[in-house]
Amino acid sequence: MRLLVEFSHPAQVHKFKNVLRELIEEGHQILILSRKKDVMTELLDAVGLPHRCISKARNGLFGMAVELLQRELLTFWQVWRFRPDILFSAHSVAITHSGWLFRVPTLVHEDTEFGTLQQKLYIPFATRVVTTTSYMKDWGATQVRINSLEPLAYLHPNYFKPDAKVLETYGLSMQTPYAVVRFVAWKAAHDRGYRPPTTEEREQVLASLGRLGIEKVVFTSELEEALGAPVELIRPQPTDLHHLMAFAAICVGDGITVANEAAVLGIPTVLWNPLRGGHTVELERYGLVRRVARQDETLRTVEEILRDRHSHDVWQQRRKRLLSEKSDMNRDMINLLLELGGQGDAV
Repeated sequence: MRLLVEFSHPAQVHKFKNVLRELIEEGHQILILSRKKDVMTELLDAVGLPHRCISKARNGLFGMAVELLQRELLTFWQVWRFRPDILFSAHSVAITHSGWLFRVPTLVHEDTEFGTLQQKLYIPFATRVVTTTSYMKDWGATQVRINSLEPLAYLHPNYFKPDAKVLETYGLSMQTPYAVVRFVAWKAAHDRGYRPPTTEEREQVLASLGRLGIEKVVFTSELEEALGAPVELIRPQPTDLHHLMAFAAICVGDGITVANEAAVLGIPTVLWNPLRGGHTVELERYGLVRRVARQDETLRTVEEILRDRHSHDVWQQRRKRLLSEKSDMNRDMINLLLELGGQGDAV
């Protein structure tokens, strides 16, 4: 099978790396189109997946429109040259348009209910739209639901073994509690209309962690601002983040992806974000995420969790229940790709 894949966000590298590795090992030919956004290209290099970078993330509606046009044209060109049997991406406009133009089947992974504009541009052109069972929208006959959660594709115990030795590299220890904090830029299309936290509000969250005995914070941010806080901010290598996350006392911030990752690892998680996606709702149902909309709620919830010495054990028990009730997302995705790519029964 010849498979062309497009990645537009770093989280997609983690999400589908195991699927692609297994397909490559089975002898399938894969071409990955990447994008210069945050640490995406570094992640692809680190996990050993060759790729071609065809664009760089831009700011503002005009900038996003220019990049979208660029990706459309370059994706058309790569599809014409590579002659794939199937196209695969996560909510990609360029991939579905290319599939429609060249009459190549497309499998698109969708996980963001509030990405309305993007969905209008690509859903009508997709052959199959794959979601988890927690996804709240219904796309009719083209939709395939998997009983899993996206972070389990790379953080399930079958695929991820946290390495405590990584902590030593950053001067951290399992005996001294530390936090993971994630802040995002709020510049995605689906973020429009929401007020992001101010610099002062972010600093107050960090200060609150310091007052509660957290001296070191594993800090990941899309922002370049300098934050003042009575804690040491440690900026990890992208490939080390999940190892550091797995031993943290708490994860807090406004980034949905990082919050969901910490939650499936059984780390007490506070998500300061008003957007309500199906995956977060599912993790809330398991008690693995505490979602709040305001800064005062964030500070109060963080204090409540850190003052409860049983929090870690409670979250780990909740994680065990989650793992017992969810399927292997990677195996389901591989089967769908093989079937749609002509390597199995028709989907």
